[in-house]
Amino acid sequence: MKAKNYAIIGQIKSSIPEVDELLAGDTTELTLDFANATFISVEGIEWLEELLLRSDSKGTKVTFTNIPTDIYKVFKVVHIDAIMKACGMLSVTGPHC
Repeated sequence: MKAKNYAIIGQIKSSIPEVDELLAGDTTELTLDFANATFISVEGIEWLEELLLRSDSKGTKVTFTNIPTDIYKVFKVVHIDAIMKACGMLSVTGPHC
């Protein structure tokens, strides 16, 4: 099993090529650490959703950790099941905060 961690630093305005490369490789589990993330744009949300769709089709588990409150609020507002699941919530239709 190839588990990888990636620390996101700063703004997420679009795709992060290093994360895309990790997913394209032989990674079976990928943890994205948002502790030092400061902002996420609409394009960043779209990229995360697409990343999670690709990870699902590949069988790679993606988890988000250390999500700052402001970014977590954005995730809750967009209500995308795959993003909520990666945050540790069951789904937007099941139990959630």
